Amino acid sequence: MIQRIQTVYLTISVVACVLLFTFPMAKFISDVQGTYLLSVLGLKYLNMVDPPMFVNFRSTLPMLILNIASVIITVTAIMIYKKRRSQLLLVNISFLLNIILIALVYLFYIGYVEKLSKVPASYQFGIFLPLISLVMLVLANKAIRKDEALVRSADRLR
Repeated sequence: MIQRIQTVYLTISVVACVLLFTFPMAKFISDVQGTYLLSVLGLKYLNMVDPPMFVNFRSTLPMLILNIASVIITVTAIMIYKKRRSQLLLVNISFLLNIILIALVYLFYIGYVEKLSKVPASYQFGIFLPLISLVMLVLANKAIRKDEALVRSADRLR
């Protein structure tokens, strides 16, 4: 299992998705409204006085669900290393979930908070983690297809 390169790629993808729980994706600093951190766990208001109405956990729930689903599916793909076709299907599903997550972050959430706070986003380390996960899933997909082609060619020789 671990000797296959796609397992390493999938493990890096899982680590990137798990690190997304700890690192914020964007910071919004305003003199008037205070400082906000956008992460998968929610939009956090860092100043202790009267947070605005749009700061809550439910606002980023789709990102949280997509990230948890991506982690679970990718770990499942690591565990079924003997079934390459099923592994390939799970990697493709996780790839799709990561694409949706990236689209949500870049197209909706950052623009939404910028519009409400009237402050441009300052990107943090967490913004790159879904991209790292996406690249690792593409590499794993390529390696699984290569393994499948190798097994098929060996079956033809018998």
